[in-house]
Amino acid sequence: MGTLRDDTAGPGRRHRRLGLRNLLVIVQVAVSTVLLIGAGLFLRSLGHASSIDPGFRLRKGVEAQLVVGLGGTYTEAQARVFYQRLLEKTRALPGVRAVAYADHLPLALQIHVSRVELEGKPVRQEDRPEADRSSAGPGYFETLGIPILQGRGFTERDRLGGLGAPKVAVVNEKAAALFWPGEAPLGKRLRFGGESDWLTVVGVARNGKYRTLGEEPRPFVYDCTEQESDSTSRTLVVAAAGSDPGEERALLAAVRRAIDELDPNVPIFDIKTLSDHLSVVLFPARMGAALLAAFGLLGLILASLGLYGVVAASVARRTREIGIRMAIGAQKNDVLRLVVKEGMALTAIGLAIGLGLALAAAQILRGLLYGIAPGDPLTFLGVALLLGAVALLANLVPARRAMEVDPLVALRYE
Repeated sequence: MGTLRDDTAGPGRRHRRLGLRNLLVIVQVAVSTVLLIGAGLFLRSLGHASSIDPGFRLRKGVEAQLVVGLGGTYTEAQARVFYQRLLEKTRALPGVRAVAYADHLPLALQIHVSRVELEGKPVRQEDRPEADRSSAGPGYFETLGIPILQGRGFTERDRLGGLGAPKVAVVNEKAAALFWPGEAPLGKRLRFGGESDWLTVVGVARNGKYRTLGEEPRPFVYDCTEQESDSTSRTLVVAAAGSDPGEERALLAAVRRAIDELDPNVPIFDIKTLSDHLSVVLFPARMGAALLAAFGLLGLILASLGLYGVVAASVARRTREIGIRMAIGAQKNDVLRLVVKEGMALTAIGLAIGLGLALAAAQILRGLLYGIAPGDPLTFLGVALLLGAVALLANLVPARRAMEVDPLVALRYE
């Protein structure tokens, strides 16, 4: 307020105060631009998220993470028996389409990455390609609805010790193209760094989303849970036959009861519906949109008040000048343009700076944006038009007051 009202200072001091006043308004506009563009990107991203194909068709069901060997209560053999009985029990529940095991599901918080050694391609450890990995049981690809493009998925014949069955793996399209370009992947062998067992590729699955919905295709390798030496920890995946949310919640309770009936002391680290599992993926985007929208709107209000204060103070300071202009023939529209031009010039400078900063900041958010580019032109243009419209409104109120100045009163001003 002191900066806006102090016209009694000397010319040099007044010039510095006016410069500070204008700088503050420019900063307000720039910050508001960055925040509103961030919120707009997140909101548009959420709108696109529902149309992104995560690589699997399952949308309704239940997942339960179990560790039966915790505390040494189950031996390896007993754990396998427990998991087999649980599989049969949940498969018989009403409303269940399919059941399978995995160590974790796509788009979960767990990320397992290993270097991969390819048979016949000896290279140094540090030069070996990296791939995300997961263990999956028989029926996993059918349960989640992941298409097998070549070969097959895991079946009961892949069980540990079953007629000397070799250890097997399924790779996705990206891994097949990266590991064996121009070659047929089926029958090829690979092994993970630090492990001695070779895995024979028996299938190629379609690419999917494994970490985030916005990621680019990445190499992925599945090994079989039934061929692991440690089977005490698994995630049960239950596919619901229907798509009703109420049925999904009922199935969640039924799965929990089935586990308790087999052993009420088995630790359930996490049990939730597939709807809840997928909603966690969008949580950062939802929170980002909400927070940035709130701060962006607050910044927009502050910028509008700042512009209004600047222009109103300018009108008060230039009342005599405006009166002289009108006395020598200036029309009201000329006065309107004169006043609005000053406020819109500050807005344009702040907007230009804000757009540049937002474009740079949006690159940081790339991994959280789904289906849109960080420099999405529709979001940038929409925010620019919104800020321009609000700034124009903030300028018009004092500008209309300036249009009503009486030249005779203005000439007697001060």
